[in-house]
Amino acid sequence: MSTSSATVPDKRSAILETTLDLISKRGFHNTPMSLIARESGVSTGIIYHYFSGKKDLILELYKEIKHNMIRAVLEGYSEQAPHRERFELWWRRLVRHYLDHPTEARFLEQFENSPYYDPKLQEIFADELMPFIVSFFVQGIQEGVLKAMPLEISVELSIGVAMSLAMQHIRGAINLDGGMIDAAANASWDALRV
Repeated sequence: MSTSSATVPDKRSAILETTLDLISKRGFHNTPMSLIARESGVSTGIIYHYFSGKKDLILELYKEIKHNMIRAVLEGYSEQAPHRERFELWWRRLVRHYLDHPTEARFLEQFENSPYYDPKLQEIFADELMPFIVSFFVQGIQEGVLKAMPLEISVELSIGVAMSLAMQHIRGAINLDGGMIDAAANASWDALRV
């Protein structure tokens, strides 16, 4: 039996989508490979064709979701725009992305608080994300627009707040409507600006 290259991504995508759905409902430990195979409509052998094991499958799912989020947040981002405009763009896009993709957002949070997570994973996203983050904050400090504080604190006061609020909305703890998003974006900006 011959497999065309057009069907290869479909099977891989089906495996990843099924894994995301099952993990969001059942958790990591209650999502065996046999269930992923059955629910995705592929054999367990096909899963092992694409992934070396469950850990590899979960790691690849994490990378794909994280890359998609970064691309969505930074689409159209321009370093020539004023700092406030840049901040508003990526801060709101991050919140919107989480709200529009709650299953992926839950998976990211679950993964990053699980034994599967290794802080060294962030090196994978360094080329996509770090130049943007470093440039935004370093340039803002140099130009006297942003407070001089450690990068980790600046990131937590901005990106951390956006993700946390979006997750609270997803969990049903708050109703993050347009007014609340505006208020939170302004408060986060005020925490950063001089």
